[in-house]
Amino acid sequence: MRVCILGLGAIGGLLGFFIARGGGEPVVAFVRRESQAKLVSVRGFSVRGLLEGHYRVTPYTEVKLELCDYIIVSTKAYDAVKAVESLSGFKGFVVTVSNGFGALERALELGLMVAGGVVDYGVVRVSDCEVEVRGLGSITIGPPRGFKADVGPLVDILEAGGASVRVVDDIEPWRWLKAAANAVINPVTALTRMPNGVILEERLRPLVEGVVREVEAVASRLGVRMPVDPLSYVLSVAERTRFNKSSMLADVEACRRTEVEEINGYIAGVAERLGLDVPYLKTLYLLVKTVEGRC
Repeated sequence: MRVCILGLGAIGGLLGFFIARGGGEPVVAFVRRESQAKLVSVRGFSVRGLLEGHYRVTPYTEVKLELCDYIIVSTKAYDAVKAVESLSGFKGFVVTVSNGFGALERALELGLMVAGGVVDYGVVRVSDCEVEVRGLGSITIGPPRGFKADVGPLVDILEAGGASVRVVDDIEPWRWLKAAANAVINPVTALTRMPNGVILEERLRPLVEGVVREVEAVASRLGVRMPVDPLSYVLSVAERTRFNKSSMLADVEACRRTEVEEINGYIAGVAERLGLDVPYLKTLYLLVKTVEGRC
């Protein structure tokens, strides 16, 4: 069973670690930059922190569908749709784990066999060939509502590699639960330039609750009921990762494009089509876009 990774960043690097330990090395990875391909082909990829290990990588800068039975798309959210489009005609299974929305929906439009994944580990990209795990969690995998996906072989490999995996019949509630956390933790940390624990400050509670309830309202209007109380989940994520720097904060500090368009922007757009008012989501979206515009 050949599992390939498209996008070898923080999440891709962690998943590669599990795949290497559970399915053997080297791990086939499709990366965009030639510089990263050259680096990991020589040095391999390292994981440090709460998980420790090193694995070999066979990198390609072009997607080679014939090498894979499963392809995990773990690019940045703003690259995920194009990444999925590069898989047109693939006969195996695609699993999208990128933040935000759009990639899974595009895969369905293309007629690909697809499942969604939510990775609930705290992991930070250190370099092109190293990540640091700062929080242990789980991986939830399942098909979109109304579809089926044979993810058993992939799950077996991930679990053999040490991952904690949950298989569900409908990934939508879990995607929206993760979106609730991303929609508040990422923008607030990016704007305050503080680690995730800032979310726990009492003075920010009205903002946190406002964002979470808006996301919950949009999901509910779409017929999606989250598996646990989203506010409790968001606070637990912030507590577990209180010293972590969010990916959006790292992007702002490096003057890179953020994923706010695919998270807050996407949800606000859905809300507008549904006739729902989401002022907290829109405000955070506009503020982060303003910061982006200064780069």
